[in-house]
Amino acid sequence: MLSRLRSLFGRENGEHPAARERQKEAAVRSQNKTRQNKWSWPRHKNATEPSSQPMLLTKKQVKKEMERLSTDLQLMTNHRNELRDRLLFISEGKVDNRPYHKPNPFHEKLKFDHKQVMWELKIFEDEKTEASVKFSELTKETKFYRGLHSRLLMEESQVKRKVDMLKQEKKKLQEEWVLLKHHLEDLNLTYTNQEEESDLKIQKQQMEQDTAQGESHLQKELLQQEPPAECHPHQVLNS
Repeated sequence: MLSRLRSLFGRENGEHPAARERQKEAAVRSQNKTRQNKWSWPRHKNATEPSSQPMLLTKKQVKKEMERLSTDLQLMTNHRNELRDRLLFISEGKVDNRPYHKPNPFHEKLKFDHKQVMWELKIFEDEKTEASVKFSELTKETKFYRGLHSRLLMEESQVKRKVDMLKQEKKKLQEEWVLLKHHLEDLNLTYTNQEEESDLKIQKQQMEQDTAQGESHLQKELLQQEPPAECHPHQVLNS
């Protein structure tokens, strides 16, 4: 297989140019001999037929053979070019370093496209890595904010419950304050009445004390002015 590729490419490594020329000439002679054998067979076969018909058949056969050979040559050329391009692509530098190597435009373009694709692939890989890092960071932030949101919702629910409890306590305290207000008014009224009654009692006691002191003072004055005869105290009081 390798010798066939070398013969197709015309690049056998280490052989002299004259040897390559001799091999080419031998190959050409072999091909010509093969063609002559192919073309001579119809002529021998049709030797007994009339002269006009063999000439017509020979021309058709020659034309057909030429078309077939042209097609085969084109296929072999395409196959050779394809194999050569594949070998150049696989071996790359090893074939390029040979002194008799002619630059292949297709191979050069293929190498350039390959470098371009590899460069773009590296850029895509870098962008993918960067995007993966950003995605990981965003995922962490999303989890953090989700947890924070859940915690805020729980705190909001707790605050709402506390607000409801405080509203109930406020309502209860307002009711108690109204009761205390009425009770205080009653106490104030009771205290006012008791104070008035106490003042009246004090005034009455003061009047009684004043009256008793006046009577006592009057009795003392009467005793000092005139000593009475022996008499009963009730008589003095009656007088």
